[in-house]
Amino acid sequence: MTCNTRILTRGSAALLFLGTGLGISGAAQAFAVETNGVTFSVTGNVNTNYTFTTCDKTPGAVAGSLLCAAPPGASNHASSLNSGNLPNGIVLGVKTTFEGIDSAVYYGFYPGVANNDFAFGNGPNIQTGGSGNVALGTPNLDVRQLYATFGNKSLGTLKIGRDYSFLGFDAIVNDITLIAVGVASVRTALSPANTTLGTIGFGHLFSTPNAGITYLSPDFGGLSGAIGIFQPLDSLSVTGISASSSSSAKPAPGLQGQVKYKFGDAKGLNGFGSFSGLYQKHELTAPGGGAVLTDSNPVAIGVDFTGKVAYGGAALVGHYYYGEGLGAYSYFIEGFSPTGKARISQGGYIQATYTYGKTTLGANYGISRLNSTDGDVDGGTLLKANSKYTVGLYHKLLPNLTLTSEYTDAKSKANNNQTVDTSNFNFGFFISF
Repeated sequence: MTCNTRILTRGSAALLFLGTGLGISGAAQAFAVETNGVTFSVTGNVNTNYTFTTCDKTPGAVAGSLLCAAPPGASNHASSLNSGNLPNGIVLGVKTTFEGIDSAVYYGFYPGVANNDFAFGNGPNIQTGGSGNVALGTPNLDVRQLYATFGNKSLGTLKIGRDYSFLGFDAIVNDITLIAVGVASVRTALSPANTTLGTIGFGHLFSTPNAGITYLSPDFGGLSGAIGIFQPLDSLSVTGISASSSSSAKPAPGLQGQVKYKFGDAKGLNGFGSFSGLYQKHELTAPGGGAVLTDSNPVAIGVDFTGKVAYGGAALVGHYYYGEGLGAYSYFIEGFSPTGKARISQGGYIQATYTYGKTTLGANYGISRLNSTDGDVDGGTLLKANSKYTVGLYHKLLPNLTLTSEYTDAKSKANNNQTVDTSNFNFGFFISF
């Protein structure tokens, strides 16, 4: 028996999430071993940030805001040590080729560093119902990716399993706050899925990982496309004033697609433009705020556009999204009025960066709007808009180690014009392999 083993240094496409906007990736440092035509790869990152947040001492009533409001008599300043917008992660990959068809499987695991074992009502340790940071706590493990691919450059690729969705994906991987913090959102180190918000809900929606079957076309001179069916998601109301569904039956899957065009090369003018779309029919099961459900089968649609142009050390990124029933922060959160009418949401961000040597300076401004509709209370407390700006400095101390520092100012505004205003400063370390 002959064994042919080689140690490689090439990365996995599964770690595209590690900062394409800043050119920071684990790909160059990925560990891979090839033996008898099968390649085993390990890629990942560890990041930790110190964040100092100034919460609103006199906050207004904004239902759906995730910004921090200081309780009466409490300090409006908070320190936390936690993962940033991108959680710590490790992705395991196995790939090979049979009869001209490339196949691969990837497993992506994303734990945080802060205590979060009861953030979603469950956990292994002694804490029995709270959501703070105590001794003997642990972080949750977020399994975001579990998928396989089959295909080649001429036929395209079929992907099955759990991975990031199309709508919102290019927006987040080109966001400068991806490897840092952006909007910190909370008073303590505890936060949803052990991450901060970055620009999520403040300029783009999170491309939630989901089960699906998708087809990615070959590359035709820079032009490519993708289409897929996804597990239909329930609509969610965290405020109690939106219609929602719980384990409802849905006759058809969700649909998403994307068209992308890439141009140029790294030595000259280069960039890309992508257009994504989403469609899903809902079956609402609960009205919001004691209302009567008059539309139990609304349709949610969404579209977005992301573009980037770069030349030399300068780069400009723009993103815009529009949706009906799409909601806030991610798919179908507060997307429907108490009676079941789809709310219109839209927003976007613009970002400029300049890289000189190993240092990148960047600025990002974003806004997300959620419009009230039939069934909503005029002038109510429901979130109307989130806006923020971030300025950041990112320095590559080593090819795989980046020092990050940012200042972010964020605001949530309700339909009744009340606001919550916060700011946060953070610095941290992002190491990839």
